Amino acid sequence: MKKNLIEGKAEYFLVKIFYILINALPLNCSLALGRFLGIAFYKLDKKHAKSVFKNLKIAFKEDKNDEELNKIAVNFYKNLGMVFIEIFRLNKYTKENIDEFVETDFSNLKDIYGKEPILLLTAHFGNWELLAKTFSLKGYKGNVLARPLDNKYIEQILYKLRTVSGNKVIYNRENAVKEILTAINKKEIIGFLPDENASKRIGIFVDFFGNPACTMPGIANIAAKTKARVVPAFIVRRTETDINVKEIESHKFRKITSKNKDLFSMHKLIIGEPLEINYTGNRKEDVINILNIFHVAIENIIKEYPEQWFWIHNRWKTRPDE
Repeated sequence: MKKNLIEGKAEYFLVKIFYILINALPLNCSLALGRFLGIAFYKLDKKHAKSVFKNLKIAFKEDKNDEELNKIAVNFYKNLGMVFIEIFRLNKYTKENIDEFVETDFSNLKDIYGKEPILLLTAHFGNWELLAKTFSLKGYKGNVLARPLDNKYIEQILYKLRTVSGNKVIYNRENAVKEILTAINKKEIIGFLPDENASKRIGIFVDFFGNPACTMPGIANIAAKTKARVVPAFIVRRTETDINVKEIESHKFRKITSKNKDLFSMHKLIIGEPLEINYTGNRKEDVINILNIFHVAIENIIKEYPEQWFWIHNRWKTRPDE
């Protein structure tokens, strides 16, 4: 117990030092460091690199050759490194500067925000923590479902970064459902990420890239029970090929790439229309249908920007009985 406490505090102090260092560096230097760390992780951690490639193979099968998959894997690691850095720098994003970094359009949300409860569907895609931060800075504060980190000291840092601009965190624990239903009754936003593997004991298998993926049914149960609106939202990191000449010549682009800023610091928030869900009254069928709808939305955005999903997670780990 004492050893674990000492190790936990040691990890905390190392993270705190890194946090201070990253926030002291100019943005372009810190993001370059993130890309370097991502590639270093890719080169040195062969176990996870193989897992990433395996998952890419499962998803894209014969649609992409090994060379294309390797390119996606490399760009995934670069993005992962930058996400890691940006999370440490979340306090750098403010109401005054967020538009310099994230292009937003809330037209699919503004008419129902505050009038109806909203289940905000997203994924471990792009920089999902920046997505939540952007929502709160633009006046769309809400609740984020999360699993606490094993190290409670580091969790305290992350909790402050998540909540400083007005968002609330609902942790995955015994009273989570009660907290979610309370937020729904208040007509608040509840952001959730259903793209994680679940155990066979509690999960439901749904199709994801043509393969059965075991998924936690909790939020789908709540959607079926409350009929809350489900709105898909994803944040995409802009890339050289994604930015056109007109944008490069614009004042906004010049502002972003000046002052030690970095092309890869630019993001785009994509908010879809509320998902069409047909309720049958059969709870089990409705939950399965809702989970499938969730995963179609996630699969579509991944196909468009494959390097920005969290491929290191073993999404297809739990297998159905053969």
